[in-house]
Amino acid sequence: MAYFDPRARTIATVFLGLSFTEGGCTDFEIVDDGGCIGGDCYSTTITSDPTSPTTYTSYDDGYYPPPDTGYTSYDDGYYPTTGYTSTGPLPTTGDTDTSSGTLSTTGTDTETTGTTGTTGTTGTTSTTSTTGTGTDTDTTGTTGTTGTGTTGTTGTTGDTDTTTGTTGDPIDAFPPAGEFGDVDFGVQELDLIGTWSLQWAPDAATPDSVITIDDGGNFIWRETSADCSTDTLATGFLWVEPGQIVMHIETWERQLPWDTLGVLGEEFPAPFRLRMSYALLGTNLALAGPDHLTTEPYIGRAHLQEAAQGVYIAGQWNGEAELWAVPAGEMLAKVIVRDRFLATLDVEPGINPESTGIVVHDQIFWGVDPPIAGPTLFENGNWTCLDGCTQPAGATLINGGNLYAYGPYAAYQRLMAFASGRSFRRDLDTDCP
Repeated sequence: MAYFDPRARTIATVFLGLSFTEGGCTDFEIVDDGGCIGGDCYSTTITSDPTSPTTYTSYDDGYYPPPDTGYTSYDDGYYPTTGYTSTGPLPTTGDTDTSSGTLSTTGTDTETTGTTGTTGTTGTTSTTSTTGTGTDTDTTGTTGTTGTGTTGTTGTTGDTDTTTGTTGDPIDAFPPAGEFGDVDFGVQELDLIGTWSLQWAPDAATPDSVITIDDGGNFIWRETSADCSTDTLATGFLWVEPGQIVMHIETWERQLPWDTLGVLGEEFPAPFRLRMSYALLGTNLALAGPDHLTTEPYIGRAHLQEAAQGVYIAGQWNGEAELWAVPAGEMLAKVIVRDRFLATLDVEPGINPESTGIVVHDQIFWGVDPPIAGPTLFENGNWTCLDGCTQPAGATLINGGNLYAYGPYAAYQRLMAFASGRSFRRDLDTDCP
């Protein structure tokens, strides 16, 4: 079986040693509660109110990291290279089969001889699974054996086989799920356990969006209105892949994050999967996602640094979000739509930690052939570092007063929106009952 993913898989890996200075953390783990010299790595004093971020008129764009880095700790220093092209459909290498796979299993009929009357009745037909290979242990092969009568006029059929052969485990339409807490990404997955609130000071004036993740990777994503009159849930389980959180959705009670009905003429009820780039810096979690990821317009951002320039934070920062689902009439899941968040922060022209930049958000619906391009939106990416642009972790303003935090986590240099309503904060819950 081949799962269709229109993404180039030729990824060059480069391992860089991360150095920690007095401005950053010295324990190779980013925290914002005193774990860094001088206090919080990511908090800073600004004149604007961080709980009221600038309204976005467009988006940031993204990147899908390679399938495996092999790292097991925080300080591997892995930086991916691009896995897609900036123009046109993405090239495909490897698995590009979009046809429906067939079930190939072995059915084994264990039918035994029935106990029937004087004439006996013919045993049930042993039917193997579709496209499977049936193995029948009966004497006559594909039909059941003729029962041998004992006594009585008509007799009753004995223990005849009423099944049609087993087909093995049911087909899994999705690629194999990750194992939460495994040796590959277990450290990062365990860091996600807890309760995460998009509102940093939940009250009766704001709607709440709260994700609760248990120690098995199961999650409940609850959203409530400001007056607590409406309450919706999303449930499932999740795991970490390089630079991304993968959510396997089993229940989704709100609108789908993308308008697939309007573009493709098809909705995709659960189960489906969301893949999102993420940043976890201290007690704050950010996800790259479309604006309908939450009931209220979502303006959170999370980027991984693909290429660095200059001595501060200039370079290419990418994030990505995509929907995997099974189209009607097909058997296997594939990428339905992918959003990319591409932030290019230009190198500083002088000694001051600031420069120009641009942020681009594009969208492609891969669920049809040929793919359909969604809108490409742009926004100002001018950046100004705060507190001298401390390395490797610190804070910066992008596009005016939008506060971002940056720093290393789990082998990537990450950049995330750092404000209530734009990133999730640990150990906070809704104020609704």
